[in-house]
Amino acid sequence: MDGLITKFEALGLTADKAKEAAGNKKLAPTLDGLITATGQSSFSKNTGMLLYKLAAKVTKEKTPHGDYIAQAIGSGRLGSDEQVSAATKFCSKNDPTADEKAFDAACGVGVVVSDAEISAAIAGVLDSVKDTLLAERYRALGRALGKVKSTAALQWADSGKVKSEFDAQALALLGPKDERDDPAAAKKAAKKAAPKAASAKSAESRGWEPATLESMFAEGEISRLHKVGENPQIKPELTAEHLRATGGQVITRFPPEPNGFLHIGHAKAINVNFGYAKTHGGVCNLRYDDTNPEAEEQVYVDSILEIIRWLGFEPHQVLYSSDYFQQLYDLAVQLTERGLAYV
Repeated sequence: MDGLITKFEALGLTADKAKEAAGNKKLAPTLDGLITATGQSSFSKNTGMLLYKLAAKVTKEKTPHGDYIAQAIGSGRLGSDEQVSAATKFCSKNDPTADEKAFDAACGVGVVVSDAEISAAIAGVLDSVKDTLLAERYRALGRALGKVKSTAALQWADSGKVKSEFDAQALALLGPKDERDDPAAAKKAAKKAAPKAASAKSAESRGWEPATLESMFAEGEISRLHKVGENPQIKPELTAEHLRATGGQVITRFPPEPNGFLHIGHAKAINVNFGYAKTHGGVCNLRYDDTNPEAEEQVYVDSILEIIRWLGFEPHQVLYSSDYFQQLYDLAVQLTERGLAYV
């Protein structure tokens, strides 16, 4: 294990992170294999992080050409998260060694987007939504950023430079945040709240802006989730069956167990599951995981639905795991009889 820790530290991982990775039975052999595939023993911070992220997402079944991607990262052909994501997507359906030009084209290999091109593309997007930005100001920035990130000309641009230039141009257009961007101040003016209460609310809200759904899903790994039907399956017919069942629509679920009141962690899960579906024109089901009747009460069932609605969402369907107990039992019997499960 010590050898693996040393190897992983060479990627730029901290000692604690390297030790944690070395102890992960699924991640450790995958990451070790990818490092070996590069033929290198030392790496830049960026290269090391790309290899680490690759190891966390590849499987031999879904990404049979992981070693090829690792070599492309090690040689510098792939140098960003966006390129590596494109590479895993390409390799899930194609053999990169059979057509390296197609691989390079699909992953933006050799494409350089200049600072001037980044600036011009962002300026074009902001100009197209200028009226909305001037009316809604910083509340509309999340949607604008999402539009920038979907611009073809910026597909392979440095994401850090894109964000910095976007922020600079937005600031030049809108100016610094002021009372128009302070929800508490706006509420004070509308309702003529008492001075003390208004002062307290203003102090609590000063310096932050409530996130919009658009901004939540415009950045980071969640913005790169596969589209409906793009998640590779073992058999093509499984994808076809999935698309028939969903109608090509994003369908998510929030599955709490009604054995207590929800906490802050549930709030995050609610926003991600309901928000992601809503942002992409889909639906989210509330499915109670009522598998432990002794600990469950109706008061918790009612409270969960109330909180979801309080957060601004409405379930497409309200479902219960107990409705499927017989079906789950029958499936368990089938798996056992086929030697794929045991009791």
